[in-house]
Amino acid sequence: MPEVTGEFVAYFQSLLGGDRQRRSIDLSFLQQSLQYSLSHEEAEMLSTSVSRTEIKETMFEIVEDSAPGPDGYTSAFFKAAWPIVGNDIVNAIDDFFKTGKLLKQVNATVLAPIPKVQMPSHVSDYRPISCYNVLYKTITKVIVKQMQRVLYKLIHYSQNAFVPGRNIYDNIMLAQELLAGYNQASLPPRCTTKVDLQKAYYSVERDFFLEVLKLFNFSPRFIHWVDQCVTTASFSISLNGSIYGFFPGARGLRQGDPMSPYMFVLVMEIWHTLLRHRVMNAPQFQFHWKCRELNILNLSFADDILLFCKAEMQSIQVFKDAISEFASLSGLNVNPNKSQVILSRAVQEVASIIDCLGFQQSTLPIKYLGVPLISSRLTIADCRPLITTVESRLAGWNHISFSLAGRAQLIKSVLSTLHVYWASVFILPKGVIKIIEEKLRKFFVARLDG
Repeated sequence: MPEVTGEFVAYFQSLLGGDRQRRSIDLSFLQQSLQYSLSHEEAEMLSTSVSRTEIKETMFEIVEDSAPGPDGYTSAFFKAAWPIVGNDIVNAIDDFFKTGKLLKQVNATVLAPIPKVQMPSHVSDYRPISCYNVLYKTITKVIVKQMQRVLYKLIHYSQNAFVPGRNIYDNIMLAQELLAGYNQASLPPRCTTKVDLQKAYYSVERDFFLEVLKLFNFSPRFIHWVDQCVTTASFSISLNGSIYGFFPGARGLRQGDPMSPYMFVLVMEIWHTLLRHRVMNAPQFQFHWKCRELNILNLSFADDILLFCKAEMQSIQVFKDAISEFASLSGLNVNPNKSQVILSRAVQEVASIIDCLGFQQSTLPIKYLGVPLISSRLTIADCRPLITTVESRLAGWNHISFSLAGRAQLIKSVLSTLHVYWASVFILPKGVIKIIEEKLRKFFVARLDG
């Protein structure tokens, strides 16, 4: 057991820890290419003092059954004991927003390794989910509420994750439309690149996303709040109910931190801005078919990224240079083994394009945001992942004794939602609906042996 715990601590320390060295990053060359930057009035609005009422309301919004941080308390305790501890809690959080100082003990984090695969055999097969103290969660949730007020202005319409008023289905349906006819040689040559970022949340450089906030014209006070939240973090590992190791954080965003998704969205907006900047300065670049009028270069949903261009070498080279530049600035590197290139049937320079990008060539359908992207009508074979998901859920429940009412509730609240997600994007074949309904019917009326 000591060898196992030592491996976990060493791996996550190499991922999130290390020497904390500041580096100078200049993003000012992107200023003119930004979608939007905050006005002075907007920046000041986001960094005004937070009311005591807002602090309490934010605390009470935290779900009671979420995992506790190192102090062992969930929000249920603070809510129940609010008449006793409420004033002290509000004072502590209010003090942070007034002084900009955060105790490292408040920002201590327990990492809970969660398997990424069914049968993990290496430490890298685990994803570290961070468990925070409720005080820290409340602070970052207040910051997030401030950011949400302006996020829709800052983020280009090609990026839909965590932006109020935008929808995951928009990305899927637009990507589906752009990939239509990829199997037809009579249409223009097109290239779609599905980019996979290596350990995206954990690899982004802190100095980079602080510089991103400056570029968007967030106020120094707001940036200092964020800086305190990310630079005072420390980590321990939870294994089999015990805590091991202790090391300070040095890089990356933390899974489970309420602020991390929104910070990452801003980071990815710089990806889009850099692409747009390079394309504007590259007259040789040619857009993907149907993309010029809408100025579509990419679609992003968090770290799920699609790039679109005409399948010719000059345009491919512009994208490759932008990818390399973004990696050097942000610390986010592309995983060439998991990234994919999809070329339409009309492409002639297949070998040259694959060699230039260094990615694997794939054919449609490919999986994007949980559904297949296809170039023609959806078939039963394309829906096999959906059927398999339903089957795996049922296999896990068949040995459990449920009442008929319990089975009906599982079908209604869990299983039915699986194909509803697909049906929101595609017209499902009748054969697929028939197969799923038959499996649900058998599960509903099943009787367990004994």
